[in-house]
Amino acid sequence: MSVQESIESAFADVPYPGDDRIADHKDCPECDDVREHFRGATWHGHTVSELQQYQSVLTLFTPAALQYFLPAYMLVSLGAWSEADMIPFYILQMCLPSRPDADAALRQHHEERFSVFTRAQRAAIAAYLQEWARSDSHALGADDIPLAVERLSHHEPAA
Repeated sequence: MSVQESIESAFADVPYPGDDRIADHKDCPECDDVREHFRGATWHGHTVSELQQYQSVLTLFTPAALQYFLPAYMLVSLGAWSEADMIPFYILQMCLPSRPDADAALRQHHEERFSVFTRAQRAAIAAYLQEWARSDSHALGADDIPLAVERLSHHEPAA
């Protein structure tokens, strides 16, 4: 199975989070923009240039919205690494463990988003990161890819 097929298969049954469950923060212009842009959208049919404008918002998604929209980011950037700019790096950062000196609320926020992924989804994300590692465009974060893949391979979702 190709990386694209593994992503599509692993995320095929993830339900749309609902218009009111895209981003949590109220009275936040950035979250309002994210909600407006992704409201009613599927994870199919996006472009690199469109999602590049929203590459830094992965942390603003609710866990359900992240699980639903992450395949869009992976699929548009897969093989278009240079055009995708920082999309793969933001996905990598999401998969790394929290820094030990990070605030407890930030660590919890990070873990809640990571824990929503099923075993098959984590395997698809790992395959995506490994594909990125094989490309010429992974200079930023390259040293962290093995750690992220290891975490994806051994982490069990929260109950």
